[in-house]
Amino acid sequence: MKFLFLACFFVFSFGGGAHAAINCSNPAGGVERLICTSSRASVAQEDLAFSYNLAMRRGVDMKSLQQSQTDWYSNVLSRCNNVTCTVDAMAERSAEIENMDGKSD
Repeated sequence: MKFLFLACFFVFSFGGGAHAAINCSNPAGGVERLICTSSRASVAQEDLAFSYNLAMRRGVDMKSLQQSQTDWYSNVLSRCNNVTCTVDAMAERSAEIENMDGKSD
């Protein structure tokens, strides 16, 4: 379930809206609920999705990026139970992703 959420979260978030990958009428869990009910968490999700999209465009290894994202979700984000934790975790992850190297030409 978490992997499906992650996959949808990042694939569909690139299209724009903060809630594109989340069904806010029936959020699946705590983090989704926080994103649906907090504009701060929603903006943090958009920022994270943007960073993830830019990393893909820079040529960051997709398999490595996806695995590190899954690990981050399991070990960091899924443990958040309030907006501040969620926003801070997403901001830190955005910075990590922005510092990943793309492929060298």
